[in-house]
Order: sequence, then C-alpha cells, then structure tokens
Amino acid sequence: MNKSKLTMAEFLLQCRLRVINSINDAEIQAAVSALGYTPERLETGKVLLTQSTALYESISKEYGDLEAAFARRNQQREKLELVFKNHLAVAKIVFKNDHAAITALKLTGSAPSTFSGWVSRVSTFYNNLLASRSWVSGMASFNISEEALNATLQEVIKLDADANRIMLEKGDAQNAVKQRDALFEDLYEWVNDYESIARLALAAKPQLLEKLGIVVPS
Repeated sequence: MNKSKLTMAEFLLQCRLRVINSINDAEIQAAVSALGYTPERLETGKVLLTQSTALYESISKEYGDLEAAFARRNQQREKLELVFKNHLAVAKIVFKNDHAAITALKLTGSAPSTFSGWVSRVSTFYNNLLASRSWVSGMASFNISEEALNATLQEVIKLDADANRIMLEKGDAQNAVKQRDALFEDLYEWVNDYESIARLALAAKPQLLEKLGIVVPS
C-alpha cells in the first residue's frame, strides 16, 4: 500500500479491509496464523485501527467546529465594527478640538490589521471614553448614551474571550493532529508488515488477497 497516494479516509479504509476482513475470514486467519499472525496478533492491528479511526473522526469534527466558530467570530466582529465606526465618527466630531481625547481615544491613525490589534484599539476607545464623565456627556449630546457605549464594550470583551477560547481549542486540535500522525505511522508500519506476510500466505489464493484490498496482477 502506498500511503502517500491515499487520502486519510482511503488509507483507513484500506487498513480496515486488511485487518477486519482477516479477522472475520476463517480461511485467511488460518493461512496467516501459520506465518505468525495469530488472532492475538491481528487484534493488535485492530486496536491500532480503532484508535486511529476514532482520532481521525474526532479531529475532523473538531476542525469543522473550529471553522464554524471562526465564522461566527468574524460575523460578530463585523457587526461590532459597524457600531464602533459609527461611535468613532461621532467622537471625531465631538472631540475635534480636544487633544487629550484625540490621544486617549486614538481618534487618528490607521485601523489595525489583526484581530488582537482591533480588540485592543476598540477596547481602549470605550474604556477611556467611559472613564470620563465629560466625554460621556459629549457623546450623549449626539444621542449615544453611556448604556450604549458600555453595552458595545461588553460585547467586545465577550468576543475577545470567545476568540481566546477558539485559539486554545485550535492549539488542542493541532496537538491532536500530531498524535494522529504518529498513530497513523504505527498503523501503516503494522499493516505494511502484515500485507507482506499475507501475500506470502495467500499467494495461491489471489481471491482472498483481493478480499483484503490487495490488488493481484492478472
């Protein structure tokens, strides 16, 4: 079996054909047992296959969940960005002659390119704004209440917490991928050795080899 030419799902399927069909077929089992692959030894391959399959499926689901979580995070950021831009535009008008506010609220400068940079800038804007009664009053004169400002800040804080959790889960998933890859290598080595023995044991019975997914040239 050439693992490099197979997808992970195809690789697991080929391993399953070799291991499970050997265990379930008495004639195959008897032939390979004569060359050392006893039922107990075949069970070792089955355990490796079961562990590899479970981890592969778990990681596939986890990455699917992560993709959905990142999409939700981005959608929420876009929603909050619209609110922030509106508040920022008003603040630039209200505090156009207030140099302290311009500096503290970061009313000038380009927008950050990273998510963490965006969170930092937006959080700084709302935290510093809410810390000044006169600045809050200035925003209120344009019908942007303290409650609205604080509500937006709390949404940003929640989004940041959610994003940090997602990154932790991504790290866990990446570690699981390393474990899966190591397990796949163990499974491949086991199956590769077993296939060599099966070809010897079943050389006179090509139909049984094909039952194991091993293609026999005609």
